[in-house]
Amino acid sequence: MRNFQIVAVLIFFTGLTYWGIEPYAHSVMHPHVSPADYEFKDLKAMPGKGDAVAGKEKALMNCVACHAIEGDNIPKPVTKEELVAQYGIKSNVDLNFERLSNEYLGEMHGVVPLDLSNVAGIYNEKFLKNFIKYPAATAFESTYILHKKAALNAALAESGADKVALQKEFDADIVAYKEKNKIAMPNHDWLPDQDIIDIVAYLKTISKELSAKEATDLACVRCHSIKYDKVEAQTPAPILKKYLGTTPPDLSQMIKSRGEHYLTVFINDPQKVLIGSSMPRVGLNQETEDKVVAYLENVGDSSKQDRESMGLYVILFFVVFSIFAYFFKVNAFKDVH
Repeated sequence: MRNFQIVAVLIFFTGLTYWGIEPYAHSVMHPHVSPADYEFKDLKAMPGKGDAVAGKEKALMNCVACHAIEGDNIPKPVTKEELVAQYGIKSNVDLNFERLSNEYLGEMHGVVPLDLSNVAGIYNEKFLKNFIKYPAATAFESTYILHKKAALNAALAESGADKVALQKEFDADIVAYKEKNKIAMPNHDWLPDQDIIDIVAYLKTISKELSAKEATDLACVRCHSIKYDKVEAQTPAPILKKYLGTTPPDLSQMIKSRGEHYLTVFINDPQKVLIGSSMPRVGLNQETEDKVVAYLENVGDSSKQDRESMGLYVILFFVVFSIFAYFFKVNAFKDVH
């Protein structure tokens, strides 16, 4: 009987640690946040049917001074003369750029501009339209204000809260955050919504299905390295540190250090879990985000599946061993009183 009592005590304290203490510690270190919002409810909807042909012309006029569209054989960046010669497009903006190195483009923009060939396939359409029109507001300010307001409301609900002081602090934080230099891409608020809808329609026609690695390269590698897979950030580290105020971390072991749930929420909305973060809201659709997380898991924890399947055999071994050990003990001590 005493043997079963010992086993029961061990099971109790093991269960208490596994289902009680560990989850509590995790909740303190990683407070619960709501799931990722793939509908981007805080952003404006831009409904309407786009004209891909018109969208290409508008993309040539407004995008290719900084961005390549290699999927449509448009290198980055092109000169004004090339636009006229190849497409017959004359922009009212000076586009007299030479093709430049990543170092120079990084210095000029803060981060290397991405190729637009597959952006319509990896980004949420609503996010992409808003980002074209208001880049800083879409990637940073809208979500920052959203979560700051939530924190303010929680603070105001506390008994004895100085509501005037809290509101004043909130207003000052919003003003300071809006004035902070966060993104080099300018607003295109002078473009009618229909022009933006047309541009996105064009980008959708040239977008192709990407592998998990290709999606991660497009979504993350302009700023982040993944050295376990021998991938270096496209933008040189000193330029990124100057632009962001910090060096973005290597993503090789992020799946182990943060976990899948944290990454899913953080990629979708960094301000939700780290208010004031210098990382922009990326705006990936759910399918692409799943690919990114799967790729990071494959790079940083490739043995996870084997390890988890081995765990079942280890547990089975201990169960069988315990049964044999028990009967061995009973037999060995049967004459002891």
